[in-house]
Amino acid sequence: MSHFQTLDVFTEQPFGGNPLAVFTDARSIPENSYQSIAREMNLSETVFVLPPDDPQCKYRFRIFTPVRELDFAGHPVVGSACALAAEQTQEQISFKVQLNAGITTIDLARKGHFWKARFQVPRLPESGPAAPSVEILEKALGLKSGDIHLGTSPIAFSCGAPILFLELASRDALSRCKIDLSLYEMHLANYWAPEVMPFVIEGQEIHCRMFAPALGIPEDPATGGAAAAITGFLIHKFHHELPQEGDWPWRIHQGYEMGRPSLIELTMNMKQGKLNGIQIAGHSVPMSRGQILAFDS
Repeated sequence: MSHFQTLDVFTEQPFGGNPLAVFTDARSIPENSYQSIAREMNLSETVFVLPPDDPQCKYRFRIFTPVRELDFAGHPVVGSACALAAEQTQEQISFKVQLNAGITTIDLARKGHFWKARFQVPRLPESGPAAPSVEILEKALGLKSGDIHLGTSPIAFSCGAPILFLELASRDALSRCKIDLSLYEMHLANYWAPEVMPFVIEGQEIHCRMFAPALGIPEDPATGGAAAAITGFLIHKFHHELPQEGDWPWRIHQGYEMGRPSLIELTMNMKQGKLNGIQIAGHSVPMSRGQILAFDS
C-alpha cells in the first residue's frame, strides 16, 4: 500500500496546468510495478520518489508516462518538488535531486497556500537528426501550406526529452493544429523526437502546443522538457542577436486549447554570447490524495 497525491503543475489555479501523480515515498512499491501504475494513473507523467544513489542528493525521481520511463521531464520535477515541500514548515527550501538525465538543484518558495519551484536543467540542448519535410509535417498536423513559418525550418532538440519544434506563422494556425494519427504513426512515431511542439513567438512570449501520441499523450497542457529544449531553437534562430551576458527570460503559454492554461517561466543564462545554463520555474496546486491498494504480482 502506498500513498500518492496529484497536483496541477505550471498553474496557480485548480484545474489548470498539467496534472501529475506523485508517490512521495515509493520504497514499498515493486520496481516492476512502476509502469503498470503509471498506466493506471493515465496522466501524462507519474513520479516515484526514492532514496538517491548519489550521496549529494536528497531524492531520486523516476518519471513514467503511461507507456515508458523518461530520463527527464519538467513538470514532474516541479510538481514532485512542490509535493515534497508541502511537508516542510520553512518558507524557502532547496535540495538536489537525482534524475536519469543527471543531477539538478531545486529551489522552492512558499506562495500563499502553494509552492513555486525553480530548477536548473541538468543538460544543455543537443540537436537531433534532420526532421521530416515541411510538407509531411503540415499534413500530419492538419495545417495549410504556409502555416509553418517560412523563415525557420523544423528542427529537433533534446535536454533529455527529444522534441521536434515547428515555428508557425500565426496563432490561428496554432489553434487549428490537429494530429492525423495515421500520418503521425507513419512519419513521426519512430522519429528521434516523437514529441511535436508547434509554437508562435511574440516578443519574449511563446504560445505553443505539444503532441506525443507515441508516449501515450495525445496532447500535453504544459511541457517543461520542451521548454528546456526550445532553448536550442532560440539560440539557432537568434544567433546574430544573442545577449552576451546575464539572464534571458521567456514566458511559455500552453494548454489553452485544452482548457488547462499553463505558464512556464524559462530563463536562459548567457555567458560570452553562449548558453551557459537553463532554469525552469512554475507553481503547483495540490489537488487530491489517495492510495494504491494492489500491485502486479
